[in-house]
Amino acid sequence: MVEGKYEEWVALIEKEYRPRLIRLACVANKKSLEWVRELAHRWRCKLRVAQTSIAAGGVHCGYDDPSSMGVDRWLAVIAAYHQFKQACVVVDAGSAITVDLVRGDGQHVGGYIVPGFGMMEAGLSRGTNKVNVVLDKLSGIAPGVSTQEAVSHGCLLMIKAMVDSAAKDLACIEPSVQIVATGGDADSLIGVLGDKVEHVPELVMDGLDIVVP
Repeated sequence: MVEGKYEEWVALIEKEYRPRLIRLACVANKKSLEWVRELAHRWRCKLRVAQTSIAAGGVHCGYDDPSSMGVDRWLAVIAAYHQFKQACVVVDAGSAITVDLVRGDGQHVGGYIVPGFGMMEAGLSRGTNKVNVVLDKLSGIAPGVSTQEAVSHGCLLMIKAMVDSAAKDLACIEPSVQIVATGGDADSLIGVLGDKVEHVPELVMDGLDIVVP
């Protein structure tokens, strides 16, 4: 149950204060969203839910059906474009890794979604008998001299190649392209992308602040 999972968190909030406004960007299931709606009703506060739209914050969504694009990706793209005011490749490295491209005029041209590092490791472990490693540290892309390194460096190299390719494609039509990284595994990407990337840890929350001020 959602309620049981977060009841300590809710009790702490209620002990300190009662919110007047909840701003929400939700990619979880409908049950989680309904639970937050119930909390807002209980606390008698306003609830504003961010949604992917045709356009917001100077960015035009490249999806034929904007509602099918995860709102976390949408907010990250808006925040990156708002901060850097130029063409961007926006990388969110979490449970899944998403890469989105936005032109200098604010047109989002689409993106990519691939498994995150944890999912890659789990897939290898399930699909093979002798590859059973844990990606506890992603630090380089040199050829691995152990199974652990071969897996971790290979996964990191794949993502780096995808990001580099996206930036190269966008650079064909834009004079300057900024790579922006966020998410829990962004640190690993920064290590191999070097000075080509800017790390913005709270990119999704920055986008929420723009869309739902």
